[in-house]
Amino acid sequence: MMTDSDNQEILIIGFGSQAKSWAMNLRDSKRNIHIGLRSNSSSIELANELGFKVLDIENLALPQYEFIIILTPDDTHKEILTSLKFSNKKSKQKFIYAHGYSVIYDELRKLLPHHEHMLLAPKAIASELRFGYETKAPLTAVINSDAKSKDALKNLAKDLGITVGPIESSFKEETICDLFSEQSLLCSVIPQAARLSFETLVNKGHSPEIAYIECWHEVKLIADAMIKHGPSALLKLISPNAFMGGERAKSLIFDEGYQQKLHKIYNEIDNGQFAHEILHSDFQMQLKQAISEWDNLEISKVYQRFGKKLVHVNEKVNNEKN
Repeated sequence: MMTDSDNQEILIIGFGSQAKSWAMNLRDSKRNIHIGLRSNSSSIELANELGFKVLDIENLALPQYEFIIILTPDDTHKEILTSLKFSNKKSKQKFIYAHGYSVIYDELRKLLPHHEHMLLAPKAIASELRFGYETKAPLTAVINSDAKSKDALKNLAKDLGITVGPIESSFKEETICDLFSEQSLLCSVIPQAARLSFETLVNKGHSPEIAYIECWHEVKLIADAMIKHGPSALLKLISPNAFMGGERAKSLIFDEGYQQKLHKIYNEIDNGQFAHEILHSDFQMQLKQAISEWDNLEISKVYQRFGKKLVHVNEKVNNEKN
């Protein structure tokens, strides 16, 4: 994956799971990667152990980079980017974001108009991004840049491991669609519906282990089939009982009220109400409460004593295949 930009330096700010995967993928593609961290960051030791050059972004005047990739939480972008100091104050830096949230809701283009703001949003969690790169699995991403920077951004996406697309879009579209899918399906309906279905079976006197398999573990089987075979082919794979049951439940669950709730979720993302609520929420407190609630649920206890064994079996099979 050699490119014409091999010897130019790229700065990645942050070294969490996503940043670590980006750094390792790009380094393996022969990119020259530096890691930018605060002087008190707990990630400095790990970045050093992995052989990356670490820079203190609080106290150094940074040189010109090919790209500056910010991979810290969205709510930190404004404070970090507006505090950066550069050796050449007139230089135009190219900032890359893995999600459009801060550019849209913190209006970073207005705060930093002299610089270029680019989007490279892989549609994979950190572990999948790294695994996909190592196994040459299909990965896609959403990108956005000025016309003159498009080829350079596409080359960077390729070196990151993006093999399908990438999809060109706006910061706003990527942000709205990403937030909407999280709220309407991925982080709400799937885990909560699985939990409630599990609890219904257990409350009716059925085995927690069987309920876990049917309502939680098999989510992956259906999701894998959806992705591999597509919407209509999925219907050919499932049994007549499953198809008829799904059609019956569809009419009961996905009524007009459900559609109205989807519109409400979308509108509150689009008009900025959700971003305003996030700004005035105690994220850490709510997260702590949610984790505590889930830890005390029967489904989590079944996972600890039974479900983990199935995960380990699957991981062993995958490792042997690779």
